[in-house]
Amino acid sequence: MRKTVTLGGVALVGGFASAYGVLYYRAMNPRSPKPDGTKKRIACIGDSITYGYGLMGAFRRFCYPNQLQELLGPSYRVMNFGICDRALQNQSDKPYRQEKICDASLASEPDIVIIMLGTNDAKPANWNAECYESDLRSFVTAYKDLQSRPQVILLQPPKTFFALGKKLDNILDSAIGGAMHDAVERVGKEEDCPVVDLYHLTENHKEWFVDGIHPNKVGARMIAEAVLQTLQERMYQLT
Repeated sequence: MRKTVTLGGVALVGGFASAYGVLYYRAMNPRSPKPDGTKKRIACIGDSITYGYGLMGAFRRFCYPNQLQELLGPSYRVMNFGICDRALQNQSDKPYRQEKICDASLASEPDIVIIMLGTNDAKPANWNAECYESDLRSFVTAYKDLQSRPQVILLQPPKTFFALGKKLDNILDSAIGGAMHDAVERVGKEEDCPVVDLYHLTENHKEWFVDGIHPNKVGARMIAEAVLQTLQERMYQLT
């Protein structure tokens, strides 16, 4: 007799439920990657888009940090510090700063830090433009002040799309492409951090997403290539 359980309102049967449960747990409680002292270290900070939630299981190898690793080659150690559902703002429902993986990212002594947080901040219950900008500035400073003195790169979050006629998680795309986009630009200029505009990169490419929010293999590749281009442009500062 097959056992049926319900997870997130979806009926799951037998071993599939168990496998999904493991994947879901790992997404919400990711292991902190270990740095390699012999290589230039890149810390990718972010939410489920960085983690690779749209590419679960074996397909998670196609998340953008992994594809960036492939593009950069063995001289670099790209570390994925993404964790699902987390937001930048300290007063949000699930602040990234309160997670152990955030502490691990700060302790990894990175040479380069890539920050993409904001999609979950754009939920109506979380969104506050003034707080987002202030907390982003403070967040950037926390990494710039590390002993390793890393170069910090900011990613403006990608566009979100409708799925099945409904906006996922009530995320406000108008905030992501509006006040949030402008805030990341301002903080980047103030802190001398390169800014990668993923919103306009993705705005006409719904086909790059699994569910309207999380990139598929192609979308993650486009993000990785955009980051690589910025790294190459600023490489003189990273040697």
